[in-house]
Amino acid sequence: MKIIDKNRLRAFFMLLAYVFLLCLFIVLLKSRNNDKKVVFGSTYMTMNNPYFNVLNENIRDTIEANGDILITRDPAQSQERQNAQIIDMLNEGIDILFVNAVDRSGIESALTECKKRGVPVILLDTDVDDRVGVISTIQSNNYEAGVLLAKDLIRKMPEGANILVVENLIASSMVQRRKGFMDTIANDSRYEIVDEIDGVSEIETVNDTMSEYLEKNNKEFDVIFGLNDPTAIGALAALREKSEKRVLIYGVDGSPDAKELIKQGLFTATVAQHPIYMGREAARVAYDYLEGKKVEQDIYIKVDLINAGNISRFDISKWQ
Repeated sequence: MKIIDKNRLRAFFMLLAYVFLLCLFIVLLKSRNNDKKVVFGSTYMTMNNPYFNVLNENIRDTIEANGDILITRDPAQSQERQNAQIIDMLNEGIDILFVNAVDRSGIESALTECKKRGVPVILLDTDVDDRVGVISTIQSNNYEAGVLLAKDLIRKMPEGANILVVENLIASSMVQRRKGFMDTIANDSRYEIVDEIDGVSEIETVNDTMSEYLEKNNKEFDVIFGLNDPTAIGALAALREKSEKRVLIYGVDGSPDAKELIKQGLFTATVAQHPIYMGREAARVAYDYLEGKKVEQDIYIKVDLINAGNISRFDISKWQ
């Protein structure tokens, strides 16, 4: 009897040890899974615009604070390159993608591939024609930005004005800004659009395009409406190289450069976007989605007019 009892006791302790080791293995396995880093991807139409750098860094701050990884690519205004970079990031194993499309229609094939591979997409700053696989779109109220600038123009030049628009209409955000501006002056014959030119939306390229335009055209204009700050600044630089004529200069972004020019009296107004807040909001939405929470499909961030009358309220050296 004593031998049997010892054997049973030994078997019991062996079973207990086995159960303990099994539980420990499960705990360690779960711990390893919990420690798995989430890999995010991000791509913007260009990283040559400080706005996108600020936006991306605020996404990165949240992601890295959570111990996760952000991979960023710069397509330099090429939709073909952006599509290829998105495929590369998918092959690198990203779990979620932030996208600011170069071309609102040309991005579709890359979004379709994201959907096929089960990688959700969050659109930033601008919309696309077909939201394939998109879980949320976070953008400024771009239509309102155009409205605010048109109203400022009407206050400053109630007698009317000839307006030159410098744009890049493959971006949905610029389409909406233009629409807000045009709708506001549409029924007022005092305000005329004398021309619209495509400046690509970077300072250097707009400078070249605007210089060429001024050499070939002699149309009179009192106002330059640039659909973002780099566009407006590039147009202003080209104009100052060619002429001493002073015109009203409008942009959108609220960049430190534009605010400094407003302070100097060289720039009329800009509408401030909020890339710091947008970046943090984008990261929040991404983590909410990964945790199984319901996320908003459309998030619009308010914009603010900045001109000489209120520039003192804003920090010139920083983004809003």
